[in-house]
Amino acid sequence: MNRKKRFISLNLKMTVAILAGIVLAFGMYLFCTWFETHITNTYYTSDKAIEKNVGAVYDDLESYIKKYNVEATDRDALTNWLNEQKYTYFFIYNDETNVFEKGWWGSSNSDNQNDPLANEDAPINNDLSSSDIKGDMVTEDTFLTDAKNRIIEFADGRYYVFIDVYKEQHFHEIMVLVTVVLCFLTLLATILIYNKRTLNRIITLASEVQQVSDGKLDYEIHSFHNDEIGTLSTSVDNMRNSIIQKHQNEKEAWEANTQLITAMSHDIRTPLTSMIGYLDIIEGKKYKSQEELDKYISSCRDKSFQLKDLSDKLFQYFLVFGNQGSDRTLESYDAGILFQQLLAEHCAEAISYDYKVDFQYTIPEEVNVMTDISGLRRLFDNVFSNIMKYGDKREDIRVEAALNGTIVKIVVENHILEQAKKVESTRIGLKTCERICSDLQGIFRYTEEEHIFTVEITFPMAIETTKDNKEEAKEARSKN
Repeated sequence: MNRKKRFISLNLKMTVAILAGIVLAFGMYLFCTWFETHITNTYYTSDKAIEKNVGAVYDDLESYIKKYNVEATDRDALTNWLNEQKYTYFFIYNDETNVFEKGWWGSSNSDNQNDPLANEDAPINNDLSSSDIKGDMVTEDTFLTDAKNRIIEFADGRYYVFIDVYKEQHFHEIMVLVTVVLCFLTLLATILIYNKRTLNRIITLASEVQQVSDGKLDYEIHSFHNDEIGTLSTSVDNMRNSIIQKHQNEKEAWEANTQLITAMSHDIRTPLTSMIGYLDIIEGKKYKSQEELDKYISSCRDKSFQLKDLSDKLFQYFLVFGNQGSDRTLESYDAGILFQQLLAEHCAEAISYDYKVDFQYTIPEEVNVMTDISGLRRLFDNVFSNIMKYGDKREDIRVEAALNGTIVKIVVENHILEQAKKVESTRIGLKTCERICSDLQGIFRYTEEEHIFTVEITFPMAIETTKDNKEEAKEARSKN
């Protein structure tokens, strides 16, 4: 047994998709942060990387000093060289005082470049502390223990030099932009994937609907999700099934009407041909006596009434089947009182025509059914009129009405004459009864075995049984 899927709206799914995108974007942020840290530690802040980057700057400085014969006190020349070294901090010291200090340390770089002495009181992030520089403990061996420290030969002498390179800051700036872009693209991709899947479902539904609209009614509309699109797919598929059922019903009705017209044509042609023959005899005065003329006239009259009876039945058939029952309003009535009255009236009428009736009625009162009195009366009129017209008076008519569980069951049984089949070959009256009973939410069945014709009519018992319904049934009985 398939369990019904829980309905999940598209709005909720969209919200979940956005939240999932945010989670994935945060995961992308964590990955970018890890990647940035890994690259920084590997290529910028490791001892090997520091030695390589700082060494390259020292090599460029020494080349610059030799090329332009730069002195340590030549601030302009040193400033021009330092402007070409991005993310670099430069410090020169001799045994007595600070000679030159300038460079990048994370903020107000432009101000520091304009004033070489502005950075003297700024915090220095290096391994050369002021105590080491100004104290007597500074020696060449202790100073050169750090790769960032060197003793450089300027044009005016040898000086202590400290250089620190912050090239990882450029990589950090790039990674900030890359991280923002990747996180945004991750969120956007998640939403686009969800929208793409939703759009594909809509496109598939549109394609399936197009197949149905092109006439392929057997093309099934699939629905795999219980949301707005799934509900729409189910509704469209139900509509397709309704169209198929309607076409099937129309086909069956067309075939039934075609068979009816064929049978009616045969039934009408037979008495009409006989009546034309009698009229030809009368018109040609081919009769021999007045008695024979009267016989022909009487036969023409009988054939005319036979044709009238067939036309009446045909009119009644189309009258009932042309009305779809949409205007019929069913009301609740006491079945014990209503059916007793209707059946008793028809049984009494049958007895007046010398029929023998075995009437057994056991439906209790206060058992309600939903029905329409006029339709119910027409149903029993057709049933008993056929019985009295084609029934054998030598045999009893059995009428039984009882309550079988929640079903009100009425059975009418009689013996039919041999010639009845020839007269009622079209079964118009029975088809009319079936349609009337169907409009009343009942079931009409009939069987014919060994000249015994049995009609079975069933109606479902109404859910509620009240005294008001009983009074309505009594009032309807008194009016009828």
